[in-house]
Amino acid sequence: MEFLKKVSKEIKQLRKRKGLSQEKLAMLIDIDRKYASLIEKGETNISISYLKKICDGLEIKISEFFENIDE
Repeated sequence: MEFLKKVSKEIKQLRKRKGLSQEKLAMLIDIDRKYASLIEKGETNISISYLKKICDGLEIKISEFFENIDE
């Protein structure tokens, strides 16, 4: 699986574990819900800044996020 797909899959899994909808997470981190959807589908590259915002919204350290990505 390509790296971007792994990242997007991990974001989606973490969001669901937190019981958040895409819309709620998007509101929490101040991004457009459509953009959140594109991220979770792996259809857009995200900057490290946006990944940090997502991790903050999911209450996970960015270092922990990458520990979960098995490359």
